[in-house]
Amino acid sequence: MENISELKQHLRAIEQTRQISNAMYLLSTSRMKKSMQNIDYNLLYLKRLRSTIKDIISKTKHNMLSDPFLELTEGGKALFFVISSDKGLCGGYNSDVVNLAMEKMREYPDTVVYSLGLKGTEMFVNHGITPEHSWYGASQRPSLHLARELGNNIVDLYDDCAVSEVYIVYTEYVNSAVQKPVCKRVLPILRRDFDDVEYENKYTADVLYEPDLQTVFDRMAPQYIIGMMYDVMMQSAASENAARMTAMQNATENADKMIAKLSEQINSVRQLIITNEITEIAAASNVQGAV
Repeated sequence: MENISELKQHLRAIEQTRQISNAMYLLSTSRMKKSMQNIDYNLLYLKRLRSTIKDIISKTKHNMLSDPFLELTEGGKALFFVISSDKGLCGGYNSDVVNLAMEKMREYPDTVVYSLGLKGTEMFVNHGITPEHSWYGASQRPSLHLARELGNNIVDLYDDCAVSEVYIVYTEYVNSAVQKPVCKRVLPILRRDFDDVEYENKYTADVLYEPDLQTVFDRMAPQYIIGMMYDVMMQSAASENAARMTAMQNATENADKMIAKLSEQINSVRQLIITNEITEIAAASNVQGAV
């Protein structure tokens, strides 16, 4: 059995760890709520944008739109854009999204990896995969400026035929207790991608586009990609903070249990010491009385 000084030292160390884990829990909770607000705002924008794109591609004939964004090419390179975190202490958040990306990448003979997040990049390197491009420092504070930069980068690669398909692997935020890794195709834009979208305006008359249908779609498609990039970045940020919040909450609860157990051990050791001292005093008194 450890002596009482060692137990007290162990207890102080756990109490200090508990303070850190509890502070990180509160911080993650605050950041998660802020990310959720941005998600709601962007979803309204994406809903309107997706409804407009569906209206264009579903009510026009295939030969009316000649656009590379709508053409599915077989056999080319597939770009996988993987979003992870820059920091740890968030449970299986990073490993789940990287494992899903690697599972999907096995289905394609030739792939290109872009990584947003330090932990994901490190995991890919450990598996012998070197991302072609990596970005750090954006997981905690995703911005529309970065989303526009990444979205334009993706569009340029696709326009130059450097890749034939683009996928984003990220963690979708369901609620504070549930986050699931998702692989979503970004390009090409296919009609079936909008099956879940409701028409915002129902009409039967022909629509006039200014200046023309092709120009309108060519301008909307990149904005759609940028809006989607911003959405998945915000979803990932909220999921990361939710995962860290859960992990730190569990760590705090485990620390509370260990503190209670160590307190009981300290009390038991203290009681044993007192009992032994009383027994020694009583034994000494008996010896003196016998003399």
